Amino acid sequence: MRTASAIRLFLAAILFSRAHALISGQSMPIEPLKVEICDLIREPTRFAGNLVQFRSEFVSRFQWEGFVDESCSAKIQVGVFHVLDDLKPEQGEYAFTTLSDDNTHPERLGWKPIQPPLPTDLKLDDNYRKFRQYADKKFKWPDGGVCQDCPLYRIEVTAIARFDYFETQAVSVRANPQTKAFGYSAGDSNAPLLRFVLQSIEDVSATPMDSSTYSNPKRRDVTLEEADALVTAFFKDRGNTTLPSFGLERFTSEYYPGFQFFQGIFDNPGGSFNLGSYAVDRKTGDVWDGVYCARASSPSLVRLQAAIRNRIGLTRDEYRKARRPGPMCDPDEKPPVEKAK
Repeated sequence: MRTASAIRLFLAAILFSRAHALISGQSMPIEPLKVEICDLIREPTRFAGNLVQFRSEFVSRFQWEGFVDESCSAKIQVGVFHVLDDLKPEQGEYAFTTLSDDNTHPERLGWKPIQPPLPTDLKLDDNYRKFRQYADKKFKWPDGGVCQDCPLYRIEVTAIARFDYFETQAVSVRANPQTKAFGYSAGDSNAPLLRFVLQSIEDVSATPMDSSTYSNPKRRDVTLEEADALVTAFFKDRGNTTLPSFGLERFTSEYYPGFQFFQGIFDNPGGSFNLGSYAVDRKTGDVWDGVYCARASSPSLVRLQAAIRNRIGLTRDEYRKARRPGPMCDPDEKPPVEKAK
């Protein structure tokens, strides 16, 4: 009898504490599901929207941070944007779709009510600060530049995070079945997106990496990070980088496989957002106008080009032999120099 009474009192205490939490507006702590990130790759819909706990390697590179597991080729990004992040429940319902969908057959889509995600607040404690210190340590080139693709530590952590899975990065949205649907998209619109929203980090393990793998000059192409920096340097000398929400959108062209293209954009309500398109020669670091035949030049760009050519082991003689016309130039056309204004 004493045991039964004790159990009843224990259950009553639990019910009281939960009721008190609901009345006072406190949320009950949610126990995370213990998983391997390979589980999330294999069955993303099963875990989508849930709080999960896992131990994995963390990778921080140029414009990408996330967790990886080479055993199943898993790569799950942290903090990447999805268009659903900007939608609110009062906007109605949504359905995953593709960029080419013109919303003429909404009945074919799987509509769901727009719901707020599970709240996830990052715990900025000593563990997290220690983790960020290791993740932010990157190799510095002799010219002073920082290589975001060159981590100095191999990092493993135990993390708790909300796992999100989106079938595509394009959605249709409507207030109700009787209203017209509108499309929203971002990123690689037709591709699925898996991501983590971090809550906490524990048990940080960091192993130093051999920095000589980065420092020895060897002949290679200009990286995406370096190409981005070259175009940014040109826009900086033009005075564009201080414009609201300045950024670069990168793209490639199957007709010019040796060039990396960028479009400069900024927030300009009611006007054009386009600041121009430029192409970087991945062999030489030359920057070309992406619309007509002209080679870009500015003081900051010229200095960075010299530093990058030294990094990739391209001598002056080799540069003179390797340089070629820009993608918009005719074979015999003499390109003018487009200087930053």
